[in-house]
Amino acid sequence: MTSPRKPYLAGMTVATEACYAERSYTGVETVFSPGFSALSATDVLVGYFDSTGVSIQLTKDLHFSVALDGSGAVTVTKIAFPSASPATPVTLWFFRHTPATQGVDFDNLGRFDPSVHERLADAAAMRDAELRSQFDRDIQPFTTSSDGVDFRPRVVRAADPVASYDLATKAYADLVSGSDAAGQAAASALAAAGSATAAAGSASAAAGSAASAATNAALLASPDYGFFSDAPSATRDYGSTWT
Repeated sequence: MTSPRKPYLAGMTVATEACYAERSYTGVETVFSPGFSALSATDVLVGYFDSTGVSIQLTKDLHFSVALDGSGAVTVTKIAFPSASPATPVTLWFFRHTPATQGVDFDNLGRFDPSVHERLADAAAMRDAELRSQFDRDIQPFTTSSDGVDFRPRVVRAADPVASYDLATKAYADLVSGSDAAGQAAASALAAAGSATAAAGSASAAAGSAASAATNAALLASPDYGFFSDAPSATRDYGSTWT
């Protein structure tokens, strides 16, 4: 009589929902431990936030490499990261993305490898954690109704509008019709007033010059020969004949 097969007691291999982390990079660090595990190095994604806060994904084996220890703990090593310094650090992000695939075909239900089932269960738990993490980090409306969505008190960021139905950012609204535009209009009005004052001064100076020219023209039309009470004549000879 054969002894019954002992049940397989699988250990808890996914003890945490951690699957996302951010680390500060100052240009000096070369190795990062994001604090989560993965089933495969290819499941680990790495990227950074640029100066405007946009997420940029890096490429494995081109910008970074990934190593897993015996328990699946992730270690990321720098190959080529974006430029950074202690004065201008860059925030790196690390995320695990477990594929939603299942390649095992269980034909024989009498015998099976417990490690296969454990790995499938681990992958399912990891995907659950990844979905929850992404959901928590995505922008979610605070309240919704049949005719409106309210994101308050959260802030929604977007690029400048292109199409007529695109949302406008505060910066764009200020530039076009807000406080920035009002400031620019006030500056233009002030400059225009200055130009008008300068033009008025130039017009006044021109009028003075015209009056002076008219006076000088009148004087030139009445020659003065330097004699007291002498009325000019059309023809006059002041030459002397010496003998």
